[in-house]
Amino acid sequence: MQAFPAIARVSPVDAADRASAVDFVNRVNWLFETWDVEGMIDAFLPDAVAYHFHGTISGHAEIRHFFEHDYPYLIPGVSRHATNHVVDADGDGVQVRYHNLLVRHALPQDAPALGAGQVMTSHDGLPAIWLYSPMRDRLVRTADGWKIAERYIGGSTTNAALTPADTSAAAFERLMPVLPA
Repeated sequence: MQAFPAIARVSPVDAADRASAVDFVNRVNWLFETWDVEGMIDAFLPDAVAYHFHGTISGHAEIRHFFEHDYPYLIPGVSRHATNHVVDADGDGVQVRYHNLLVRHALPQDAPALGAGQVMTSHDGLPAIWLYSPMRDRLVRTADGWKIAERYIGGSTTNAALTPADTSAAAFERLMPVLPA
């Protein structure tokens, strides 16, 4: 697998597909920020594969387990910023390459208050970029819109000073965003 194959200077992808694919990537990032696990899982095809720095995850059952058990420490007090989208044709779909910046805007324990609308002042150097990852999502159009067939997260850089000491799911259970009813 070549994670980031060469790109052409121009793309034959039409403007509508390009815009909707970029919008989809940005909306999926928002699903992560709001901890909409069902929406996150639904963004992937049932047989999708994700290549993450935590390992390879295949299919909805593994994706759910990954989100619920390995991923929570990447949520409270963190926003996602997809930048520099490059959209190319990819078989029957498109691939979107982008840089994903995870910005820590609050300490995990402060995230619920911030999410409740409080204005905060940080004395901890926040907000700050916590994690940088080059990304490539291979998208397929379905009756429900774009779905991720494959997600590749490339070599990433993390600011260790912003990584919580305990990254277990249990440590973050009370800090996770809650979707409005």
